[in-house]
Amino acid sequence: MNVTRLSSTLTLVGLLATASAAHAQTVDVQQYWTSSSESKAMNTIADAYKARGGKWIDSPSADFDSAIAAATSRIAGGEPPSAVLMTPNAALRDLAAAGQLRDFNDLAETGGWQKVMAPLIWDKLNVDGKLVALPVGIHADNWIWYSKSLFDELKLEEPKSIDDMFAVADKLKAAGHIAFAVGGEPWQEVSILTDFILALGGPDYWNELFVKRDPDALKSPILPKAFELYRKVSTYADPASPGRSWNDTTNLVITGKAGMQFMGDWARGEFLAAGLTAGKEFGCFLTPSEKPAYAVIVDVFAFPLNADDDRIKGQTFLAETVMDPAVETKIAAVKGSVPSRLDVDTSSLDACAAKGVSMLATPGKAVNSAYVALAGDLNGQLTDLATQFWTDPSMPADTAIETLSGILQSQ
Repeated sequence: MNVTRLSSTLTLVGLLATASAAHAQTVDVQQYWTSSSESKAMNTIADAYKARGGKWIDSPSADFDSAIAAATSRIAGGEPPSAVLMTPNAALRDLAAAGQLRDFNDLAETGGWQKVMAPLIWDKLNVDGKLVALPVGIHADNWIWYSKSLFDELKLEEPKSIDDMFAVADKLKAAGHIAFAVGGEPWQEVSILTDFILALGGPDYWNELFVKRDPDALKSPILPKAFELYRKVSTYADPASPGRSWNDTTNLVITGKAGMQFMGDWARGEFLAAGLTAGKEFGCFLTPSEKPAYAVIVDVFAFPLNADDDRIKGQTFLAETVMDPAVETKIAAVKGSVPSRLDVDTSSLDACAAKGVSMLATPGKAVNSAYVALAGDLNGQLTDLATQFWTDPSMPADTAIETLSGILQSQ
């Protein structure tokens, strides 16, 4: 054996390995996607990033609040993550206002990103004229999912109106099934209430109430009707509902134990992860309305300012990865979301995703979900109100509306 040649070869390999590590373009991602479909979606992004030569460090948290707390703590401690999974709510705006987030105006201009996004989505990503977040999927939280096997067994048709929906619920209950699978967590409960407000009022009323917070909107007969329907759903909840996670609740529909579930279209990812097909084993419809709307929630990456050159390059690399149309399509296929870019080929997406794409692209149909439209403290108060009304059958709708008025007019 030629020891000199071997030694030279090993030295060269070591130098190459060192060079590769130095140009790995590292990204450290603080995120909270933990369900089966969410994990697949995050892995889709990570795999695409690593396939381009980047180094991915995963920093998972148990939930959204934990992820934001961890990220802000790391920022304050001088060791910020490269990217934080979040939504474009008050926390994002606060970080941007404090000058803690990198903006991507330069990449956006080069890539023409504004031209390929719906205005509602683009506006969410910008703070004071700076693009401070990038979308990783568009969701709507006013969907209802149903078991095709139970519907077929009982010869039930997909509801076209709210009255139809409750008639179907009564037949499911009479047959011994859970009519509405509800996870008894505050955020799951409040979304049912807001679904009804949006369904009854449509986009225009919704914007008057939650975006403009017009006092006259609080006097509408829409609100007492919405609270009435919300309470009616509570009467169908099963005894195991309190505290149940959203994905465990979705599993009741997947396994045919429950007929329907109010839930955002991240639930679609759970059906897909279980090997089910939209239109075959499960169905979907937006909360029935004469004035259809699409209550948008956007998952985004925000990019805290970093001093390390490798991580700055990693941020750019990740930005280019998530804005790649092919990657967007792959994320949507496993997460249940629809792509944020309007120029993405959606022909391969299923029937439920196609409905979402159509609504997002139709002017006037997409609105900010209540979670996005209201500041964090107002969201918390609205959620507390919804929980109180859900758990206390003696609370009059008039009292609830008076409380809601105080919340919306407090700022």
